[in-house]
Amino acid sequence: MSGNVLGMRIRALRRLKRMTQQELAGELELSASQLSNIERGVKEATPELLEKMAKALDVPREEFFLLPDSSSQQMTV
Repeated sequence: MSGNVLGMRIRALRRLKRMTQQELAGELELSASQLSNIERGVKEATPELLEKMAKALDVPREEFFLLPDSSSQQMTV
């Protein structure tokens, strides 16, 4: 999965939880610009950071890698 697709998935999950970049970044001990770079696919998240994100967003880690099927609504929040 490319960094951009993963980043878009992270952004969509964050928005579904109604969190700002600043709020999530604070929980992850990152700056908002670092999180923005991950969401835009400029930087890659480490497995450890993905684990922390999953906990902060209260989703299983695998949720970052699930793609919506064609019958479900696209995840554009």
